[in-house]
Amino acid sequence: MPQFLYKAVREDGSSSTGESTAANAIELRRDLEARGYLVLDIKLKREGLQRSGISSKDFLLFNQEFMTLIKAGLPILQTLEIVRKRSVNITFKTIIDSLIREIKGGTALSDAMAMHPDFFTSLYTATVRAGEKSGALAEVLSRHTAYLKRTLALRRKLVTALIYPSLVVVFVLAVLILFIFVIVPGFMQTQNDQAQSLPAITAFVFSLSQGLLQYAPYWSTFLVALLVGLYYWVKSAAGKTVLDKLKLKLPVLGVLITQYLMAQMTRTLATVLRGGVPLVQALDTTADAINNSIITARLRKARTMVTEGVSLADSFDRAQVAPDITISMVEVGESSGDLPQMLENVADFYEDSADSKIPILTTLIEVAIISFLGLLVAFIVISLYLPIFEMGARMG
Repeated sequence: MPQFLYKAVREDGSSSTGESTAANAIELRRDLEARGYLVLDIKLKREGLQRSGISSKDFLLFNQEFMTLIKAGLPILQTLEIVRKRSVNITFKTIIDSLIREIKGGTALSDAMAMHPDFFTSLYTATVRAGEKSGALAEVLSRHTAYLKRTLALRRKLVTALIYPSLVVVFVLAVLILFIFVIVPGFMQTQNDQAQSLPAITAFVFSLSQGLLQYAPYWSTFLVALLVGLYYWVKSAAGKTVLDKLKLKLPVLGVLITQYLMAQMTRTLATVLRGGVPLVQALDTTADAINNSIITARLRKARTMVTEGVSLADSFDRAQVAPDITISMVEVGESSGDLPQMLENVADFYEDSADSKIPILTTLIEVAIISFLGLLVAFIVISLYLPIFEMGARMG
């Protein structure tokens, strides 16, 4: 029998994770619930199908088609068959084939989706599970589609805003390589032929260029090794934690990243709660959806406090999950009994704030990079032509 990984909550509110053998996900869920567990997630223990070749835009399209057919009243199996026929992506077809097989075998749609965690996130499977239990799957999928659209739009704005500065950085590096390895060596040959003493600034640039050329195999090997080491370090838990903390503390950019994460967190939590998911499970699902280990750890700390009877606003405050304005609005939402709507208002606020900051940030980055490039080129050009100017002055 297959092995499954599960995440659940005990009756006392403590978390439980582990592995178990079962005929299918339904049998394992029933067994865990019979033992008094609230099941949060069940995954088949395997590598799973990677989401390579499937973009967020493709997944959004899949969700829209699936939602539209469910809204039209078609059964889930027929809906999946239609979506499979319309899909041109091989990975999509393979995943949908697997879903159809599992559902025909008696597995719930959400449990079948949970077997492909690299494609269907814990947020998505929790949303679908809530829709199945409430009987309002089409409505829940509609809310999730709106959530995906907003999230994708904000991410696209951030990526677009950083494209031009990235191109400028590449251009700066290209100019530096051209000067250091082509132009400066040519001037060095000219000055050596004239056998005149060089100004200190010119001698420094010449020495730098000569050293880089002479020891190119050594420093290039060191640079490659350093980059490979950094790559694997960033992939590690310790490296990701340090990097995530640094992101939040960056000047100017850190504020934008924080606002983006707050918008993602509050909108995700609102979407899951509107789907009928209990608050404790919703906090777990939201923590899994946030791509920042610092915020995720704080959310899990807040979730533990909620299981102990602390209000969401107080738990956010004690765990330092969000700024004061967010905590105040969450408190109002809890008092008014409409927490999801208030969370959506908070998300709108942060998204609007991020939208207004993106053009300013882009301009600041462009000005900083261009100014740096200008000063660097001016420094090199002056150092190269200074001997000519001095020779002209002596001749005059």
